[in-house]
Amino acid sequence: MASRSKRIVAVALFLIPPLLSGCITYQLLGGVEGGEISYPSDRLVVGKTTLGEVLVLLGAPDKVGRVNEGDLLIYQRAVLRRNRLSVGIPLADIWRLGIDLSAYGSLVRYDRLVLLFTPEGILSGAAFEKSSDHPYWKAMTSDS
Repeated sequence: MASRSKRIVAVALFLIPPLLSGCITYQLLGGVEGGEISYPSDRLVVGKTTLGEVLVLLGAPDKVGRVNEGDLLIYQRAVLRRNRLSVGIPLADIWRLGIDLSAYGSLVRYDRLVLLFTPEGILSGAAFEKSSDHPYWKAMTSDS
């Protein structure tokens, strides 16, 4: 029995220092793609505002498309937040391997302004969405 407990103590004394010499890291990343987007509803009047007026007011859009002979302008901003926690326990001196446990999560939010124009260049529709969790095309094709 004494021999067994001495072995356990010896193994514990041998294993504890490498386990305590591990590292823990926490990483927080953030990023923004695109400029601030607002919906100046008082200056964008459906049936009256022209494509030229919108371009002067808001600048170049992020995406442009054609829909039913008309133009579609999309202004979009993406905000990314990512967290990561990692715990590493180097056991290479004992077993020629190491243990690395990590967990992470990401959150992307989209602000977007979508403007639809007639073939004559008159605003025919507008939609503004703030802090959506879907990019524009995914939001348009989802069932929700």
